[in-house]
Amino acid sequence: MPSAAASPGSGSGHGHGPGHGAGHGHGGKPGHPGKPHKPGHPGKGQTASITVMGTSDLHGYIENWDYFKNAEYDDAAGNDVGLAKISGLVNQVRADRGVDNTLLIDAGDTIHATSRTDYFANVEPSTQTGEIHPMAAAMNAMDYDAAALGNHEFNYGTELLARFEEQVDFPLLAANAVDEATNEPAFTPY
Repeated sequence: MPSAAASPGSGSGHGHGPGHGAGHGHGGKPGHPGKPHKPGHPGKGQTASITVMGTSDLHGYIENWDYFKNAEYDDAAGNDVGLAKISGLVNQVRADRGVDNTLLIDAGDTIHATSRTDYFANVEPSTQTGEIHPMAAAMNAMDYDAAALGNHEFNYGTELLARFEEQVDFPLLAANAVDEATNEPAFTPY
């Protein structure tokens, strides 16, 4: 049975079928019949399937536990919260899809608004103790690829945020945060 692949043309024809020739201003678009495919050329004729997983508004929840009530914490809709629960789901997806075919990204509001985050900002600040922030440790253990900064990342001041940035193994992203002294981006913009 004949192959369905197009063959390169001789360069002299003006037809519009397979083999119509090169040099007609088509720019060598992938899959264009006038240009042969170059094996091994990254991006051309290759596809990838990437699964993007995201978290948002973690607010310091590693476990879904309310320390004031000494009871399991669920959100208003009854959903479990916390990185400990999410970690199992992330591991399942990575096992199913392949680690190299997944991204884990947080959308911000990570280090503020719970008794844990308040403790590491005000009672025993990680900026003074040198201890790793528990959210940095948990997110590093889960191999996050990046995290965007939310408005609450700035609530405890830029010193704590800078310390958190030093402790994570992934970039913190913010396209709209500018260093006042240099007028340059304060974080990786994207």
